[in-house]
Amino acid sequence: MRYQSLILAAFCGCGYAQLTPTLRHLHSRAVITDTDLRSTYDYIIVGGGLAGLVVASRLSEDSSTTVLVLEAGHSGDDVIEGINSPSGAYYSSIVGTEYDWLYVTTPQTHMNNRSVGWPRGKILGGSSAMNAMYLVRPAKVEVDAWQAIINDDKKRWGWDNLFKFMKKAENFTPPTEELLSYTNISYDASTHGSGGPMQVTYPAFMIGINNNWTSSLEQVGVPTLTNPNGGITLGGFIAPSSINPSNWTRSYSRSAYIDPLPPRPNLHILPDATVLRLRYGDSSNSRGIQVTGVEFAKDPQTPISRVDVKKEVILSGGPLGTPKVLLHSGVGPRDVLEAANIDVRVTLPGVGQHLQDHLTAGVVWETPQETAGNIKDSGSDFSRTAEFLSFINDAVAFVNVTALFGGPDPVPVFQKQIIDAMEESSKTLVPSIYPEVVEGYKAIYETTANKFLPDVAQLEMLMSLISPGTVSIQAALQHPFSTGRTYINSSNPFDPIIIDPQYYSHPADLTLMRQGVRFVRSVGAAFGDVLGQELAPGPDVQTDEQIEAWLVQGAASTQYHPTGSCAMLPMAQGGVVDADLRVYGLLNVRVVDSSIFPFEFAAHLASATYGVAEQAAELLKSTSYKADGSVVPNSSSVALRGPSSIFGLCAIIFLASLSCLTPYL
Repeated sequence: MRYQSLILAAFCGCGYAQLTPTLRHLHSRAVITDTDLRSTYDYIIVGGGLAGLVVASRLSEDSSTTVLVLEAGHSGDDVIEGINSPSGAYYSSIVGTEYDWLYVTTPQTHMNNRSVGWPRGKILGGSSAMNAMYLVRPAKVEVDAWQAIINDDKKRWGWDNLFKFMKKAENFTPPTEELLSYTNISYDASTHGSGGPMQVTYPAFMIGINNNWTSSLEQVGVPTLTNPNGGITLGGFIAPSSINPSNWTRSYSRSAYIDPLPPRPNLHILPDATVLRLRYGDSSNSRGIQVTGVEFAKDPQTPISRVDVKKEVILSGGPLGTPKVLLHSGVGPRDVLEAANIDVRVTLPGVGQHLQDHLTAGVVWETPQETAGNIKDSGSDFSRTAEFLSFINDAVAFVNVTALFGGPDPVPVFQKQIIDAMEESSKTLVPSIYPEVVEGYKAIYETTANKFLPDVAQLEMLMSLISPGTVSIQAALQHPFSTGRTYINSSNPFDPIIIDPQYYSHPADLTLMRQGVRFVRSVGAAFGDVLGQELAPGPDVQTDEQIEAWLVQGAASTQYHPTGSCAMLPMAQGGVVDADLRVYGLLNVRVVDSSIFPFEFAAHLASATYGVAEQAAELLKSTSYKADGSVVPNSSSVALRGPSSIFGLCAIIFLASLSCLTPYL
């Protein structure tokens, strides 16, 4: 293994100074204590995670607009070095600490009554401060299917628009020449953004086994994808990551969108502030109820505080935090609210429903080759360098169901079985008594069965090199047919939310995962003597029944991509938000986070969520308000401005100035 000297790149941030040690002292400028809190803000953002901080940064660009972010977790200053180091996601993770919500699912009936941990970031930056930093977008066909299922005739949420906003978030830097000299990486800079706050690049250093990835995949029929993240996902590639190459640190929503900002007196971020519920005024009409502010507290022992809002409340608590706030505010399924002794303000059956997650299981082999885990355990000088610690797992591949079944012949039968089971599944597998939710389940099911089979990716493979002496390749289900829910069973907002994804409730998911394990084994075999003995599930696990038992009894777990609990769907299909991101029944509350995706993408959700947040900020800026702060009806239905809209604005100003000067020319 050669340990190269690596040249650090310098960048122009186009308004966002790049994070360097000399700017580190800026990080606390927006973070306040409760003594600095104002009584009223134009916008209150509930949740300082990935999406919340993006929206806060963008809205506060207008110095006349006041923005408050309330984050339940700590600021993260005490663990900032571990967060900043990309390898910290593996070797010194905040998972399982006070910076993790420590969520656990209910015992899963179809997984041998196992409960599954769901790590989520309880910290400024949210899960973007603890995730594995993959930058993997969904496919165009998936995003366009989202646009179709919500009847978005303005095409706000189709691929073309979302792609534009995903790129707006980014500043892409190609891999270094040193890295390219010994690693097979294909990329297309045109599929990424330039000048955005979030830094996107490749690690400074990679493990030699990565070079076997795409060549081994090609041996089993998986092509190398030469332009990943441009709307096509099928194929194998080395993925870029959200890493800042100026100092090889994690680039996440806080370090990208908040820390580099100059002082903004109009932006306040308050950590250790759990939002308990929304507060309502007397204003309401046929469209909904006006929210006047929120209540929050540090913990159950501290007094409740209140803060008012002039314009809008933006819920950015994620797929678990956002429905929890709505439910404790009396917005949700009536049966759930009444059982928890919550007064019903808006009956909205879809809150917490349509919950989906990616399941994953890893096949593990011994290897005689050096892994990142071996280098880390060596304690060498190199193992402590920023260059080595920038290495994270980056080998990715997506395959469709044809590949999983070894050819096209079994696919039509499998697809027909799934389609034929839709009516029965909708009667027995939907955890809701409301017909609207059932209709939404059918719409999602039909999209998944008809549009995503057989040609869209059904399985993701990820190669892990972080353990000494072993290599793991995960098989991760991307479009589950099993759907669950999240809900409350207590009126105390500090009690944990209940999570029931209903893993494997639909038998097709177990079949797909089983075939995924078989396919991963074929990839492992193509590595040849780079991989040694299979350790898990092991050579004794061969039949369909044995593989399925292994998956059910302990191997399968979450890939950390929950979504759908506040789905953007019509109300008649159990939707929670409309295409303007507004919560049905509330006049001035929107949801901006990954809970709005009505179904899973074959992707990691961070990039798409950045795109949603960037687009939401533009939507909010384009909204007009009355003198009392209420939204002018339909004001946000205008075409959203894209990243280049500033040039149009400049042109208008320029032409206006010319008209003023005309008499003098």
